[in-house]
Amino acid sequence: MRLPTMPPQLTLLLLRAQARLQRLREDRGASTLEWVVITTLIIGIAIAAAAVMKDKVTEWLAKIP
Repeated sequence: MRLPTMPPQLTLLLLRAQARLQRLREDRGASTLEWVVITTLIIGIAIAAAAVMKDKVTEWLAKIP
C-alpha cells in the first residue's frame, strides 16, 4: 500500500508554518522577560515614591503644634 504524498507547495507551507511557530515560542520567552523587567522597574519606582511621600508626611506632621 502506497502512502499519498503531499504536493511540494503544501510541504513548503507546512515547513514555513513550523518555523514561524518556533520563532513565536522563542519570542514569547523574550517578551515575558521584558514584562518582568518593566514590572520590576515600576514596582521599584512605586516603592521609592511611597518612601518620599512618607518622609514628607512625617515632616509635615512634625510641624503641627
